[in-house]
Amino acid sequence: RYLHSLSATIKKTTWTQEEDEMLLEKYRVHGPKWATIARAIPGRTDDACSKRYQETLDPVLNLGKWTHEDDKTLLALYMEMPRQWRLIGKEMKRPSLKCRHRYN
Repeated sequence: RYLHSLSATIKKTTWTQEEDEMLLEKYRVHGPKWATIARAIPGRTDDACSKRYQETLDPVLNLGKWTHEDDKTLLALYMEMPRQWRLIGKEMKRPSLKCRHRYN
């Protein structure tokens, strides 16, 4: 726990454009080897790198406005798999947290 959240070397600030670019470059080279990627980005953990990519930088994500059809799909998926936000987000190609917030 100390190494992943309590250490003073771990950044808890907003990601910079430079860090995002570094993360994307390392992902292109290494794929989803988050520990390897994190070693190249000072102050960021493997978990932080994984989350940043999967929730913000993944090019397959739809980060646009929600449509009426999106809302209907979200409701249907929630009925099928209640509170499974990660799976719902993956199915909708949207960040899981955005799906959860949209539902609530």
